[in-house]
Amino acid sequence: MNLPTRNPMNHNHTLYYDSWYRGFPLWSQHAPYIEGDLSRLYNTMERALKGHNRTLAVRFDLKVPLAGMPPHRVSPMEDFFRAINRKVKTKYENEKELTPYPHKCTVRYAQKVEQSVQSPYEHYHVVLFVSNDMFMRVGHLGPDDDSQLAVIIRETWHNVVGVDENTTEYLIHGSTPSCYRLQGPLDSFDPDHQKAFRHFSYLCKENTTLYRRGRPAFTTSRK
Repeated sequence: MNLPTRNPMNHNHTLYYDSWYRGFPLWSQHAPYIEGDLSRLYNTMERALKGHNRTLAVRFDLKVPLAGMPPHRVSPMEDFFRAINRKVKTKYENEKELTPYPHKCTVRYAQKVEQSVQSPYEHYHVVLFVSNDMFMRVGHLGPDDDSQLAVIIRETWHNVVGVDENTTEYLIHGSTPSCYRLQGPLDSFDPDHQKAFRHFSYLCKENTTLYRRGRPAFTTSRK
């Protein structure tokens, strides 16, 4: 049986069926993948581990409230990451006042928007890469997770979707595991790097991709 190499939903995409990518394992049950998305995930992870020798990689899902997205949020994920960057920069500036050696942090990310019959509401799968020296830990990201990064993520998303911080809707879900502590640089022989890449490759699968004119389904940070 000859498998298609071009995505019938978007002919600019090349479909990828192999169980390994650049030395990293993939979930065979999620094939086919979009090869360009795998490449962008790889490059983002490589930059993250090069930029911070100790990297905290956090995997979570963001959901839209039942009331829907505020009408002024044309690009909710751009707003989300822009706000995350502002809060991380503010944290760094505050630490400069307290310690002569504050930890710098460049936020990098990969995100995928999905929609399916099982999940009829638009939702977002996210991997966030930050300095493990600035953010020592993160939990399951639920309401009782008081880690600094979890609080930043919750407050930011609730603001983007226009809900109160005390909402009873669970709009942020940590995956299992919710994070990986990785030592750079990126190495396909490192077992932790292999597990992380395999976990994150879920974002690159073609199935359930939401195709929208003018709005890409998969995006990553630029630097």
